[in-house]
Amino acid sequence: MITKTYDNTRTAGLTSQAAAEAIGNRYALVLVGARRMRELSRGDASKLPSKHGSAVTAIMEIEQGKVGLDYLLREQDLEPRRQRRIRNTF
Repeated sequence: MITKTYDNTRTAGLTSQAAAEAIGNRYALVLVGARRMRELSRGDASKLPSKHGSAVTAIMEIEQGKVGLDYLLREQDLEPRRQRRIRNTF
Protein backbone atom coordinates (compact mmCIF):
# COMPACT_ATOMS: atom_id res chain seq x y z
CA MET A 1 0.00 0.00 0.00
CA ILE A 2 1.34 3.38 -1.00
CA THR A 3 0.79 6.05 1.59
CA LYS A 4 1.52 9.61 0.60
CA THR A 5 1.11 12.75 2.59
CA TYR A 6 0.65 16.01 0.77
CA ASP A 7 0.52 19.52 1.97
CA ASN A 8 -2.64 21.49 1.41
CA THR A 9 -1.14 23.57 -1.44
CA ARG A 10 -0.82 20.69 -3.89
CA THR A 11 -3.03 20.68 -6.98
CA ALA A 12 -0.70 20.36 -9.95
CA GLY A 13 0.20 16.76 -10.58
CA LEU A 14 -2.71 15.40 -8.60
CA THR A 15 -3.02 11.68 -9.27
CA SER A 16 -5.71 9.35 -8.11
CA GLN A 17 -3.40 6.35 -7.62
CA ALA A 18 -3.32 6.62 -3.83
CA ALA A 19 -7.07 7.22 -3.75
CA ALA A 20 -7.72 4.21 -6.01
CA GLU A 21 -5.63 2.03 -3.72
CA ALA A 22 -7.47 3.36 -0.66
CA ILE A 23 -10.85 2.47 -2.20
CA GLY A 24 -9.86 -0.73 -3.98
CA ASN A 25 -10.37 0.00 -7.67
CA ARG A 26 -10.86 2.91 -10.03
CA TYR A 27 -14.51 2.18 -10.76
CA ALA A 28 -15.44 2.44 -7.09
CA LEU A 29 -13.25 5.55 -6.83
CA VAL A 30 -15.30 7.25 -9.55
CA LEU A 31 -18.56 6.39 -7.76
CA VAL A 32 -17.39 7.53 -4.32
CA GLY A 33 -15.61 10.61 -5.68
CA ALA A 34 -18.60 11.71 -7.75
CA ARG A 35 -21.00 11.38 -4.83
CA ARG A 36 -18.69 13.26 -2.48
CA MET A 37 -18.00 15.94 -5.09
CA ARG A 38 -21.74 16.54 -5.57
CA GLU A 39 -22.18 16.94 -1.83
CA LEU A 40 -19.31 19.40 -1.59
CA SER A 41 -20.69 21.36 -4.56
CA ARG A 42 -24.06 21.63 -2.79
CA GLY A 43 -22.40 23.21 0.22
CA ASP A 44 -21.72 20.30 2.59
CA ALA A 45 -18.78 20.82 4.93
CA SER A 46 -15.41 19.40 3.97
CA LYS A 47 -13.88 16.76 6.22
CA LEU A 48 -10.49 18.45 5.98
CA PRO A 49 -9.36 22.05 5.57
CA SER A 50 -8.98 22.81 1.88
CA LYS A 51 -9.08 25.85 -0.34
CA HIS A 52 -9.40 23.75 -3.49
CA GLY A 53 -12.46 22.93 -5.56
CA SER A 54 -14.85 20.11 -4.86
CA ALA A 55 -13.14 17.56 -7.14
CA VAL A 56 -9.66 17.98 -5.62
CA THR A 57 -11.08 18.10 -2.10
CA ALA A 58 -13.05 14.87 -2.67
CA ILE A 59 -9.94 13.04 -3.94
CA MET A 60 -7.86 14.34 -1.03
CA GLU A 61 -10.51 13.19 1.47
CA ILE A 62 -10.44 9.72 -0.08
CA GLU A 63 -6.63 9.60 -0.06
CA GLN A 64 -6.54 10.51 3.63
CA GLY A 65 -9.17 7.94 4.57
CA LYS A 66 -11.88 10.42 5.56
CA VAL A 67 -14.23 8.96 2.91
CA GLY A 68 -14.26 5.27 2.05
CA LEU A 69 -16.12 2.60 0.14
CA ASP A 70 -18.78 2.34 2.86
CA TYR A 71 -19.72 5.91 1.87
CA LEU A 72 -21.71 4.47 -1.05
CA LEU A 73 -23.77 2.26 1.24
CA ARG A 74 -25.00 4.95 3.60
CA GLU A 75 -28.34 6.58 3.00
CA GLN A 76 -28.20 10.13 1.73
CA ASP A 77 -30.06 12.76 3.70
CA LEU A 78 -31.69 14.62 0.83
CA GLU A 79 -34.78 15.92 2.61
CA PRO A 80 -33.17 19.00 4.21
CA ARG A 81 -31.70 19.96 0.82
CA ARG A 82 -35.06 19.57 -0.89
CA GLN A 83 -36.73 21.68 1.79
CA ARG A 84 -34.08 24.38 1.43
CA ARG A 85 -34.41 24.39 -2.38
CA ILE A 86 -38.20 24.66 -2.21
CA ARG A 87 -38.08 27.55 0.25
CA ASN A 88 -35.54 29.50 -1.80
CA THR A 89 -37.44 29.26 -5.07
CA PHE A 90 -40.31 31.50 -4.00
